[in-house]
Amino acid sequence: MKKVLLATTVLVGTAGFAAAEGLTVTGSGVFGLNYAENAAVGADRTTPIMETYIAFAGAGETDSGLSFGMSSTLGQYATLAGAYEDDGTTLFISGAFGKITFGDVSEADEVAGLGDIGLTGIGVDNVAEATTGDSSGGVAHDVNYSYSAGDFSVAVSGRIGASDLINANDSFAIGAKYTFGDYYVGLGYNDTDVLAIIDGVRDGATTSIYAGGSAGDVSVKAMYASFSPDAAAAATVKSYGMNVDYTVGAATVSFAFADNDAVGNTKASYGVGVSYDLGGGASVVGGVGSVNDVTRAQAGVSLKF
Repeated sequence: MKKVLLATTVLVGTAGFAAAEGLTVTGSGVFGLNYAENAAVGADRTTPIMETYIAFAGAGETDSGLSFGMSSTLGQYATLAGAYEDDGTTLFISGAFGKITFGDVSEADEVAGLGDIGLTGIGVDNVAEATTGDSSGGVAHDVNYSYSAGDFSVAVSGRIGASDLINANDSFAIGAKYTFGDYYVGLGYNDTDVLAIIDGVRDGATTSIYAGGSAGDVSVKAMYASFSPDAAAAATVKSYGMNVDYTVGAATVSFAFADNDAVGNTKASYGVGVSYDLGGGASVVGGVGSVNDVTRAQAGVSLKF
């Protein structure tokens, strides 16, 4: 990570950055190969992976002691992509009252997300998280409030309005987490109303439970979620998943398992992955598994700057 002190320098032609203090810039990237057994007809099952990210973060403090800051990530997802894309931008202010964040915020019900297998992820975690947060057509939130007191933390998030009918969706979520030593438990609730689509299958509420912790070289994360759709004829969807990581020296072996009872999902998903830390911010990463009865695999190199 590089600390950028911009006293007189203009960054990417933006004079407003010249007076910024405490601005940091980090970079990361991955490259390798992706395999998907269910590639479209005429398409290759094995394709390249190449993603790069540039992340900016700034922080400051008012005379009265309030903290404020921003973060913005630019992502490039293909070798021949024409330009970087906004991969997430947020602004926040915090104090004794808690923290208020606007922008590309986390949905409060996702108290502790599961990890995935592979370089960018083969998708095992998506099976368990299919009904939480903004997954599976859910609504992305744009405001998040969080507060912590000792080992207890709580968050509330939502989507506040829209400028057109197509994006006129209502959603709110709440989550709470309690940490004791190296372990935690959490509870989340998310309610979504997709107004523009009038989609009773995606309209509804999800309740989720999380637990996890670390003991020596082993860490575990687990979750369970139940989605109750508003449509009377639609069935409740239940999902669950677990990750186990075991670290030996520079190597970490990961196991993942997930399942849900949504229509069309007949088999559980699972995978195993390995990551080896080369030092200096570089790691060799690989993983293989079955996601919704489709074999998937990834292998390559992860870089952090």
